[in-house]
Amino acid sequence: MNNDLLEEQSLPTASVTRLHFGLLKQEVVEKFAVFEINQASEVSDPRLGFPNLSNECSTCGGKVAKNCEGHYGVVQFPCTILHPYFVSEIVRLLNKVCPACKSVRKDAKAKAADAKIKRQRLDCKYCGNNKVGWYPPMKFKVSSHDIFKRTTIMVEASENVPKKYQNKIPKLPDDYWSFIPDDGEEQDITAKPNRKVLTHAQVHHLLESIDIVIVKQHIAKIDSLFLNSALVTPNSHRITEVTHAFSDSQTLMFDERTRAYKKLVDFRGKPTELGSRFHECLKLSKLSSEKTSVSGVSGSKYIKEIILGKRTDFSFRMVVVGDPKIKLSEIGIPCRIAERLQVSERITHWNWEKLSAYCQLKIFEKGELLVRRNNSLVQVHRLTDCRAGDIIYRPLSNGDTLLINRPPSIHQHSLIALSAKILPMNSVLSINPLCCSPLRGDFDGDCLHGYIPQSVNCRVELEELIALDKQLTDGQSGRNLLSLSQDSLTAAFIVLDDDVMLTRTQMQQLAMFNPHQLPSPAIFKSPLKKAAAWTGMQLFSMLLPGDLKHSFQGDCAQITDGDLIYSSRTYSWLRDPDDNLYRQLIKHGKSSPLKFLYDAQDVLSEWFSIRGFSVSLADMYLTPDCSSRQNMVEEVRCGLREADQTSQFRQLMVDGNRDLMSGRCHRRNEEMINEAEAASIERQKSAALCQASVYAFKKVFADIQNLTYQYASKDNSILAMVKSGSKGNMQKLVQHSMCLGLQHSMLPLSFRFPHQLTCEAWNNQKKANDAAESYIPYAVIESSYLSGLNPVECFVHSVTSRQSSFSDNADLPGTLTRKLMFLLRDYCMAYDGTVRNSYGNQVAQFTYDVDDSIKHDDDKVVAGQPVGSLAACAVSEAAYSALDQPVSLLEASPLLNIKKVLECGSSRSTGDQTVSLFLSKKLGRHRHGFEYGALEVKSHLEILRFSDIVTSVQINFQQPSGCWVCHFHARKEFLKTRRLNLRSIIEALQNRCFVVQGESKFYLPTLQISCTRECSDLRLEKSCDDLFCLSIAFEGAKTSSLGFDAIRDVVVPLLLETVIKGFPEIKKVDVLWKDGPRVPKFCREASGELYLTVALCGDSGRKKFWNILLDCCLPVMDLIDWERSHPDNVHAIFSSYGVDSAMSYFVKTLNSAVSETGKAILPKHLLLVANSLSLTGEFAGLSAAGMAKQRAAMEVSTPFVQACFSGPAECFVKAAKTEVVDSLEGSIDALAWGNTPPVGTGAQFEILFSQQGCQVDKPTDVYSLLGGKDVHHNEDAENKLPTLAVPAKLFRDRFTFSDVVRLYDEWKYILHKTRTNHLLNDSDREAMLMALRFHPSKNVKIGSGVKEIKVGYHPVHKVRCFFVIRTDGSEEDFSFRKCTLGALQIIHPKAIRIFKSKWQRAGTE
Repeated sequence: MNNDLLEEQSLPTASVTRLHFGLLKQEVVEKFAVFEINQASEVSDPRLGFPNLSNECSTCGGKVAKNCEGHYGVVQFPCTILHPYFVSEIVRLLNKVCPACKSVRKDAKAKAADAKIKRQRLDCKYCGNNKVGWYPPMKFKVSSHDIFKRTTIMVEASENVPKKYQNKIPKLPDDYWSFIPDDGEEQDITAKPNRKVLTHAQVHHLLESIDIVIVKQHIAKIDSLFLNSALVTPNSHRITEVTHAFSDSQTLMFDERTRAYKKLVDFRGKPTELGSRFHECLKLSKLSSEKTSVSGVSGSKYIKEIILGKRTDFSFRMVVVGDPKIKLSEIGIPCRIAERLQVSERITHWNWEKLSAYCQLKIFEKGELLVRRNNSLVQVHRLTDCRAGDIIYRPLSNGDTLLINRPPSIHQHSLIALSAKILPMNSVLSINPLCCSPLRGDFDGDCLHGYIPQSVNCRVELEELIALDKQLTDGQSGRNLLSLSQDSLTAAFIVLDDDVMLTRTQMQQLAMFNPHQLPSPAIFKSPLKKAAAWTGMQLFSMLLPGDLKHSFQGDCAQITDGDLIYSSRTYSWLRDPDDNLYRQLIKHGKSSPLKFLYDAQDVLSEWFSIRGFSVSLADMYLTPDCSSRQNMVEEVRCGLREADQTSQFRQLMVDGNRDLMSGRCHRRNEEMINEAEAASIERQKSAALCQASVYAFKKVFADIQNLTYQYASKDNSILAMVKSGSKGNMQKLVQHSMCLGLQHSMLPLSFRFPHQLTCEAWNNQKKANDAAESYIPYAVIESSYLSGLNPVECFVHSVTSRQSSFSDNADLPGTLTRKLMFLLRDYCMAYDGTVRNSYGNQVAQFTYDVDDSIKHDDDKVVAGQPVGSLAACAVSEAAYSALDQPVSLLEASPLLNIKKVLECGSSRSTGDQTVSLFLSKKLGRHRHGFEYGALEVKSHLEILRFSDIVTSVQINFQQPSGCWVCHFHARKEFLKTRRLNLRSIIEALQNRCFVVQGESKFYLPTLQISCTRECSDLRLEKSCDDLFCLSIAFEGAKTSSLGFDAIRDVVVPLLLETVIKGFPEIKKVDVLWKDGPRVPKFCREASGELYLTVALCGDSGRKKFWNILLDCCLPVMDLIDWERSHPDNVHAIFSSYGVDSAMSYFVKTLNSAVSETGKAILPKHLLLVANSLSLTGEFAGLSAAGMAKQRAAMEVSTPFVQACFSGPAECFVKAAKTEVVDSLEGSIDALAWGNTPPVGTGAQFEILFSQQGCQVDKPTDVYSLLGGKDVHHNEDAENKLPTLAVPAKLFRDRFTFSDVVRLYDEWKYILHKTRTNHLLNDSDREAMLMALRFHPSKNVKIGSGVKEIKVGYHPVHKVRCFFVIRTDGSEEDFSFRKCTLGALQIIHPKAIRIFKSKWQRAGTE
């Protein structure tokens, strides 16, 4: 490694400021190429660099691959070919110009600048009014993949024959293709007379005859349309690693590109085939994402891992465990790992005393020390050679700042700066368990990534920006980030109970973990306790700051002067998200929360150990005796029956279940006479019924859960953890101890559950012949885990609880994260308080803090803060948390709702449009006014077809009249409930027939419609008194002209689709309930309101559907509150009301979608997302097309960033064709090309400075500045450091007695394995140099310096020993045993006698 560091080359340094994309010209190709390739074997020639068989580059003479980046070759084509990347542009140009007269076509959208070119020639047979023959229009196309792989152009004549030529056989005139010159290489492979495949020479001829002005309007690089040669990339660009089939070793092999280049060199064919062969070489690129791409990493993954990926040696990755004895701001590092992690530090007079010991120890071990001086590595062999200003690389030590990350980094607090604490461990990291919250981790095998900052600037930024005391508030929600958890939270919940009393012994024991003074006892003496006693609230008050004062919301707790005066039994002030103890400590001071949490964890954990706390099966039993258990089970069963009845009543209220409500449910099995069983079957067939039943059941089941507090004992450990919020939840406790309750499937299945979950009911259900295709299984399990489940219950529970229906959308949060980062990454806080985009320094917001009501020091936004990335992380974390809520048929998915809001309706151009209609407040004056108003609007708008009221249809043939008659039977009650009359139905049917007669080619005779109750077929129906018949006779329709099949298959379905009420544009109308803000429990009125959602058909048009709805609502206009009613997507609101209304709606709906995931996001994040999507004045959806449209409107060209997002090959090719210049203004550009990102301390700002009357001092050398106070004296004296002795303790800390024994065995082995008079290899030489430095006479032995070490024969003692070959050529022997004794003298002097006696017994001393 040292040799590699010494091989640094003095290359000129520069910074990349912009990327200029373009296509290589012919002269540039010749300049790049070192030779012309004429044979296939020369594709891997040594002149193209490494790897090659000769292990040497024939061009530059390089011996090592890292010193030769490779060289290019060139392949000269036998003919000129069309550039494959410009085929589509040439096709568009040829379609805009007449092939004969070369004038712009009449239907062309782009007009030429010259007025003469605009005029059309009337005598042109292609674009004029030709009367000689049929010259149909033609269209140029790109060839298909089967024909030369889309590298050539085809022209095709239209096959639409005019009316005057329809009676004749259309044939193209003989001179139709006269504009195409003959080509000897032309071949007809299409076999169609109206289509021709153009050769590259023919395309060249057509382009030459077009005016250059028109060509430049469509193609910027005219000189790049045709190619005569192609570059061959270096050998190093065309290799891949291949794993051996019978071993794990990997070898380098040339990939598919090398074979493609060889085929290109050996090609002997026509130009069109040559173009496809060259296009194949272009597609085989590391940037291509196609399946034909090269093996290994390619496409976006190549950009991410190779281009954007940064490698560093100053990092680690290890498993983390919990250690409550470590401070919250510390992380425990194993000592062996810390020794291998290096920290760069510049030597000064102030730190030399600390660094000199390390430097001398390093010189002692290695014989040299590498320091960086004047940006170059220098070898230092003596401690006196070190200078002030040198940079050394020392091991990690206590107090060093580290950057800790727990991937995936989807939130800002996954990056925390902690201080190192070196621990005598070997394999794991250690953090305080309370730090799991900001890292979103636990101790089940999670790994942490650590990075060692190497500059003072980086250390200062870490300590000032992302240290733990700077991240006390969650940047996503604004709530506190740290709090008591796990055992400490449970202990706090128990210790604050009124019955907890502590003795003097216990308080004295706990006082050792608390820096505060022990208070006076609350009880000095009592009849029950003769000794003094302290309350748990007193113990908790000892942890609080003495000047803390606060009264919590709801009067749940009161703290005065650091004393907890009062606390409710709910203890919500310990875990309330908005107003809790930790948030008040943050307001009190930054040091208070961390100190309180650390002290509280120590004290409460110690008290827990003294008190004792355990969980057993008795806690699952809940009740203290069998009688109480039996009573609890009986109450649970009664509650389940009540919940089941409530769900059935709710099921009857659903609009689609009216038949069941009327008692006319169609039963397929006569044996099913149980109403509950019938309701269960219908419930599992309909998602709406199942959803209504689930909601009703859950509402009643909440009362069953409250039985836990009634029957559970006070000392129940599980209930204590649940109530404190440290572990578990009430639902799981109820399932284990009382009943499993409701079980329903998230996805439709091919079977259903019986109402009674028994084996007999399951077998009876299997016998039933039900024709339904799918069910939504729904069942209630009365048993618990403690009592046991029968086989059917176990099967039901496994089916409903182990479905992960979000698998189809598992990659959606990652996709949203990438898109949000692409959109918001470059927004940062400017020094003037605005939010700007680094691309063009464009202003997105004039202020960032939208809510100034509550601000703390921790909430202040500093200039340069990447607020865009913080907003993206906030939304992304909510999307990832939504994965815990699977997609279900019974409720909307929060994840899909977030995706829908961010897309702003842009991806639903052809889908149904929905509108939310809110009812007018005036309806509240009447009793049930909102309910009647909602039904009135729904009845007016909702479409009702003739098929919805018809119960049966019969077709009869009347003999006397000889015509067909259709009988449509309907119920009078249904017409009454829908407020229909026969006259309107008959008019709707007649109008439908008139429309069909005018539009359809099908012959529909005149209809004669009548209504009667004397229909003979009604007598066959049950309850015929409620039925009426609409008979439709077809006048003049004989059997020969209109048959039975036509009436059954065409006429009857056409009549049944007739709209008799409502509007055909409206697809569906639903009445829903919207919850309002929370209200106190004593308030009887419901918090919320009714509203309607109207779904309009997609063909109504995105911009017109709002006007269509307004026209439909004219009769019920007064019932609707139009100020609050709105379309349900941002684009529609933008089109109807403007950008301000669209932004308000976007922020509101995104906040609502995020709230459904259980997360909260600060308004400033939501507002920044809205402003970034509407930066151009129009909302752009969070999609590739929307963001590309936005950047085009902003005139921002970022091909490199776009390539990092998706499709790198396509992005670079498009940029090269238009010669785009990428200014690399974004943060990802800077990170990829080694520049400072334009965020943080690198944010853009301007300094306005007038040099009048000011003089700039001369720059001072950094070495002189760090030398000390007398820097202006002698330069040698100012950089000279004092010589300090290395203490023996440092050696004892570094080496142990076991290390000396190991070194002795190693030195002895080197002596025995090396032949006499042979030099040692590099590793053995380094080991013996270290041994020599332990020699008592090391200065005499080393002399002028060590050049080599060999094994020789001692001339006096006649034994083999080591010899030092000095730099002056002299030799001196030394004994490795004396080196061992020298090491023992420093490290373990008492062991010297042991070694000497051992050698005496062996006779080797």
